[in-house]
Amino acid sequence: MARDVYLLTDFGDSPYTGILRALARNIMGGEGSVIDLDHSIPSFKILAGAYVLANTYYWTPRSSVIVAVVDPGVGGPREAIAVEAGDYILVGPNNGLLYPVISKEGAKRIVELDMEKVVAAAQERFRGKLPQGRWPLSHTFHARDVFLPAGALIAVGVDMEELGAPMERDRLKRLVIDYVEKVEGGFKARVVYIDKFGNIALSAKPGLLPIYQWRRVYIQTQTEQHAAMVGRKFSDVRPGQLVLYVNSFGHIELAVNQGNAARKLGVEIGDTIVLAPIE
Repeated sequence: MARDVYLLTDFGDSPYTGILRALARNIMGGEGSVIDLDHSIPSFKILAGAYVLANTYYWTPRSSVIVAVVDPGVGGPREAIAVEAGDYILVGPNNGLLYPVISKEGAKRIVELDMEKVVAAAQERFRGKLPQGRWPLSHTFHARDVFLPAGALIAVGVDMEELGAPMERDRLKRLVIDYVEKVEGGFKARVVYIDKFGNIALSAKPGLLPIYQWRRVYIQTQTEQHAAMVGRKFSDVRPGQLVLYVNSFGHIELAVNQGNAARKLGVEIGDTIVLAPIE
């Protein structure tokens, strides 16, 4: 039985996502399912992609193949990899995107993918029926030419080591989404994700910050200072007010009730902020 393939990219609503789904169905020959996790990762934001991937992958069946592509270095020196992480297979660029999941699940095997081997195996599944008669390889669309076909081939039973060479774990690019630094007067954390509502997910969980010991906090950005109530839901404050709470992924988050916290605070993904309890 084929594994299901799940997709996560920063491609948005575009022909690129449609091509990935179509190619997967062609390679898999109708076996398994191709399911979107998310294509709305902010463009080029590896940190945001890693955060979303780390908080969505475990909702998929444990046999799943997850193809994740947020790849601003496409065509550059970063490796294309497939990783057997626990019971999952992860396929994507070696730029830190996959690392939080790998660090949680462990890496049983890592393969550096070879584009020529991947495409040759995928063309065999096509049986030479591409309209152009050949695969139009690109330096800028490795999602189509490496990552997706590798994931689809693995989903239908091709061993990942047939698609490249083993790679040592110490060559993995590390990226951390749980980070808090004690600084004078408070705690520094990083903005790891901003959702469509403008809610600001931070690189902190309650185990890293004593959020439930606080009632109100100062929030210091690079340019502004604000105060927020600590709560459990948006309606714990009046519309337009800031609230600090634990989101549905277990991360500490800032929101404006019926407003946009990122706009109010003027922050972007990757920025740091300082939280300090108000006595």
